[in-house]
Amino acid sequence: MALAARRLGKAISDTARAHIAGLRTYPTLDTWMNPLTRGLARHFANQEWLKALDEIDFPYRMSDDEIAGVSCVRYETQTARRDDLVLLYVHGGGLVSGSPRVNASMILPTCHLSGVDAVGVDYTLLPEARFPTQIDQVDSVYRSLLNDGSQRRVVIFGDSIGGAIATAAMLRWRDEGVKIPAAAILVSPALDGAGASDTHYTLDGHDPLIRSNGGRNCRKLFSYYAPGEKLNNPMVSPIYGNFEGFPPMLAHVGLREVLLGDAARFTQAARRAGADATLRVYDGMFHLFHMHWSLAETREAHADIAEFIKSL
Repeated sequence: MALAARRLGKAISDTARAHIAGLRTYPTLDTWMNPLTRGLARHFANQEWLKALDEIDFPYRMSDDEIAGVSCVRYETQTARRDDLVLLYVHGGGLVSGSPRVNASMILPTCHLSGVDAVGVDYTLLPEARFPTQIDQVDSVYRSLLNDGSQRRVVIFGDSIGGAIATAAMLRWRDEGVKIPAAAILVSPALDGAGASDTHYTLDGHDPLIRSNGGRNCRKLFSYYAPGEKLNNPMVSPIYGNFEGFPPMLAHVGLREVLLGDAARFTQAARRAGADATLRVYDGMFHLFHMHWSLAETREAHADIAEFIKSL
């Protein structure tokens, strides 16, 4: 959809209007899959996300670490005051781009407002590694955090495709009898590799960052991630899982997102299974708007996440 064709409601802030007008659609999946163009696509996407760090107006520190043999990044802010919790961050980027550092503007505001530090998993991207490597790496870091002697409870936080990895990991932990996280936070989660949500049709072209083509792009990406696996395998597409025994969960999504349906279906399924699941939908917002700290809508969203964490 051309930039000029983006029509916005009057309730959206002027700052958000300017952001939406300046957003550029992510490169096509074929660009990511082609080894000749993959590097440029990664560079483009990473640079766009790194720009969002310039909007952060509070002190923070990021430091590299290795946990259970997996590269990680630790996030600290000056407001840290709770040592009973730690956030485990699983970043988005379609499994082909992003990193805990590149996507740091997603998690830092929540650390700042909640007073809780975080650890981001630098899982291996596609095509260097495929399913279930990314889940295995998050699994290893999580189990290490549980057994590091601090007795801290872990809150898992996943955005976009990171939401699928985080939720699949929780299914594994529940089924294997591993202590489940204290809570889960999912932002703009991509949970259905089959691309079955109705919003892949109704909102396609209204999200300034993602084009769905009726769910075909989603099916292509998840097939690239997990070749030979059925797209309704809950470890690939967690939306098809059973969420009995899951912890309190909070899902955030924008009203322009093609992934809105995934978040709605997931929270409905979780509640049917007896889980405490809450869905927040933000008018006019786009995929991963939480990364843009200068927006009033983003500050409100992170404040809501921080209140959820404080309630624990």
